[in-house]
Amino acid sequence: MALITKIDMKFLIFFLFPFGIFKQNLSATDIVSKSINAHDSSNNFGKFQGTFLYQIERQNQTTRNFSLVFDKRKSSFSYIVNTDSVSFKQKLIKGKCILEANNSKLLSPDLVKKYDITCERTQYLEKVYNYLFGLPFKLKDPGVILKEKYIETEFNGKQCYELAIEFDKNIGADQWYFYFDKKDFLLAGYKFHHDVSKKDGEFIYLNDYEKINGIIMAKTKKWHWNQTNEHFRTDKLVKGVK
Repeated sequence: MALITKIDMKFLIFFLFPFGIFKQNLSATDIVSKSINAHDSSNNFGKFQGTFLYQIERQNQTTRNFSLVFDKRKSSFSYIVNTDSVSFKQKLIKGKCILEANNSKLLSPDLVKKYDITCERTQYLEKVYNYLFGLPFKLKDPGVILKEKYIETEFNGKQCYELAIEFDKNIGADQWYFYFDKKDFLLAGYKFHHDVSKKDGEFIYLNDYEKINGIIMAKTKKWHWNQTNEHFRTDKLVKGVK
């Protein structure tokens, strides 16, 4: 019997295992870890400081322009709006709320009502933007339940790993799905449902990646309704300032 050559062996392996016997076997936890490393290989997130000039375009609404200021070392967050008619800042620093409008801490009731300049609103903004700008790092937070079963699918025109996330009941009841590019493990987007049976909620495409203060971030977020696939909102990181 003739010896099998190296070339013959390669064809034999391909014939018996056409989809790759050496395919990497990743867990869901591995995928999240690889994504965090892809976005922040030097561990900058825990000490991140930066200012973002941000813009939100939404159907049939005036474009919103504002600044977001993060300083994780000081546990500080600011939401700042400057227009021709009004200037105001909503800030949280170590849980303490500071509100200012037109360079004064004395806010008129009309101004508060028109722009919702309240501590409750500030806490909501801090929670939302710290979460969205903190992805995928926030997937390691306490109370996040990562399901180990995942699928491979297409999302945002990319071949992705789709991971399902739930939260501890004390945190929230929404069902989230996160999509990681199979090529480089960058976060390609995410989807959430308030009630999966109704197919409600939204999905978001992430695009235009740029390294800002050591972290690779998506400069564009495009929001769509799950039920109709309709694109209804675009968030743009116009500029990242150190």
